[in-house]
Amino acid sequence: MSRTRSFEVTLLALGLTVSLAGTAVAQTADPATAAAPAASRPAAAIAAAKAELPYPDGEKWAAATEREKLAYLLGIMNMAMAEYQLTGVKPKYRTLVPRMVQSLDGKTLREIMKAVDGYYQANPNRGKRSIFEVIWTEVVASKPAPSQPANPPATRQ
Repeated sequence: MSRTRSFEVTLLALGLTVSLAGTAVAQTADPATAAAPAASRPAAAIAAAKAELPYPDGEKWAAATEREKLAYLLGIMNMAMAEYQLTGVKPKYRTLVPRMVQSLDGKTLREIMKAVDGYYQANPNRGKRSIFEVIWTEVVASKPAPSQPANPPATRQ
């Protein structure tokens, strides 16, 4: 198995294990919430999510612990790796995931964390810029696009 493929499989397995281990127990709906009209449910859910977990930007990043930063980055990488495994190198629809996976291949979460930390330290006036935007523009898009092989190597299973 190629080193890249091995890395992808390991990262995906790790992410799935962590997500399964941290799964919350399902709870029943509050009767007051259940009686709400269907049209207001999505808006109420979005408002509740925003109140519970604010949109991650540089201000939240600076206040986060190293463990929280790594967990956030692991979540992004898990999402990217899962989609990459489902859609492949040349997905049918436009997506940023193949570029992200190829650009971040070989980087550790700590290296990405240091790049984000460095950006916010060098740009204190840009604290409202989203963390994901910083990752994309400063880490992913700053690297030249990897060239696609004409015939991708066959993967062994």
